[in-house]
Amino acid sequence: MLFLLSSLALAQDDADATGGSVPEINGQLFRPSIDSTATLWTDESLKAPNKYTMGRFALHYVNDPVVYIDDDGERTELVSGVWQLSLMGAHTRGPLRVGLDLPVYLRSTGDATGGETGLGDLGVDARVTAVDRTEKPIGLAVAGRLTLPTSTVAAPLGGAKTGWELGVIADTELGDKNLLAFNLGTKGVPDQSLENVEWQDQLFARVGFGHEINDATGVSVDVASHFTYGEMTNPAGRPIEGLLGGWKRLGDENSWTLRGGVGTGLNSGIGAPRFRMVAAIAYEPEREAAPEPVVVIPPAQVTVLVVGPDGSEIDGASWSRGDATGTSGDVVELAAGTHAFAASREGLLDGSVSVDVGETGEQIVRIQLDAIPGQLMVSAVDNEDNAVPTAVWKIKSLGLENQPAGTSKDLPPGEYRVLVSAPGYKPIVRQVVVTSETKEVVQLLMEPSKADVTAERIDLRDSVYFETNKDVIKAESFGLLDDVAAIMKAHDELTLVRIEGHTDSRGNDAFNKDLSQRRADAVKTALVERGVEAERLEAVGWGEEKPLDPAENGAAWTKNRRVDFYVAERSD
Repeated sequence: MLFLLSSLALAQDDADATGGSVPEINGQLFRPSIDSTATLWTDESLKAPNKYTMGRFALHYVNDPVVYIDDDGERTELVSGVWQLSLMGAHTRGPLRVGLDLPVYLRSTGDATGGETGLGDLGVDARVTAVDRTEKPIGLAVAGRLTLPTSTVAAPLGGAKTGWELGVIADTELGDKNLLAFNLGTKGVPDQSLENVEWQDQLFARVGFGHEINDATGVSVDVASHFTYGEMTNPAGRPIEGLLGGWKRLGDENSWTLRGGVGTGLNSGIGAPRFRMVAAIAYEPEREAAPEPVVVIPPAQVTVLVVGPDGSEIDGASWSRGDATGTSGDVVELAAGTHAFAASREGLLDGSVSVDVGETGEQIVRIQLDAIPGQLMVSAVDNEDNAVPTAVWKIKSLGLENQPAGTSKDLPPGEYRVLVSAPGYKPIVRQVVVTSETKEVVQLLMEPSKADVTAERIDLRDSVYFETNKDVIKAESFGLLDDVAAIMKAHDELTLVRIEGHTDSRGNDAFNKDLSQRRADAVKTALVERGVEAERLEAVGWGEEKPLDPAENGAAWTKNRRVDFYVAERSD
């Protein structure tokens, strides 16, 4: 296969073509990957375990990488063949991998070289893995390389100045056995004018596919290209090469691996050879993560306190944890985990607690001993000293609801607000003190009420009466409003009650609306004067808009003139 450098004069011995000198370019574009596991040329993002070190020795032969054919068809093989040994090594620290690549030209032949042996350009390589493909669907890394001008052969196989590469690596695992990798970046090379080609900085792209046949064997395909920025349309400035490869692990420990492959140029660009052969031996220990260091975690320092009902420490109180015992204030060392403590003290209830102790640091464990409860019994009678069968009592602070009157409950010592209520009776609120190990008996006299509370409203057994066409409340309604106020003060869960004023249909609509609003406002004022918080009340006048009876007669008018109380909001 011929590799043409269209009208490109490169022959050292052809003054018309080269101007009498060897071009300072590196026609050996192939460099084996320092640490890829599944491909020969394309780099991978996968990071090795921390402090992982490996090395590779690759022998490769390339045929006709740099050939010139002039307009008359005369062929000049500037580099007809190169035997090269690549000495490579890498070391990993966390996400960073650094490497070296030293090419040694064992023999280079061609019209621009006389069978020379010498060094090539030393590569100093670094890669940082940003996303590990074992943790995410796609692995990502950033790689860079400095190429130092260490070449000692007088052939187009090295640069006269320092070169560089910068690129990104992306790869993904296709199932358990396949890997697809991409490399894309740019590289800086010394500028060189080659008749109709400007050899300068390049865009490079590589794609590699690897298939694992079994745990010790695999095959690969690589395709790579370099695009000289100023020569995108010139075949000489965009060489493309393909490479078929494979690998085989050796021995039981699998620390040594044989790698090899063959390839060819896919077009006539500079560096795309007629034929390439690669054989490598690599020291690549299994990539098992280093064992995590054994960290000895000191036990936690736990202070054990025994506290009374008020939360203060009880000096000298004893506690136990399994077979271990101690007194309040002791500091003990405990391993991480759940630990159960118990404590007791004469005159108080026994206490226990289970706590989760952390791995280290200081913690405090409190074991609370509550007071021995007392007993409270609440009963309710009417004016004739008969028990009120529907009466119930509750203590909101304890969450104690609707206990039938006449029953007893064990309660922690303390002062409590007791509410007693029954349909048809005024609610009663009484402050009661319960002491330890005693029984408190409270009997309350309940008086009839003109109002009852339900979930949705305060029902009235009478009406609120006003002077005719006025918002002045008649004295005969004061008792009813006293009962409504008592309900509001006893039931603090009624956070908003709406007072609605209504009139009959006689008279002007606007006048009736205004009159009903003023009457509702008057009732609100009367309840505030009786101790109900103003923010718990709202007044609305509906006029004649919501009649109970639409008839136009005296009975209907009497029924429609009214004040209603609705529960708009409640905390329970």
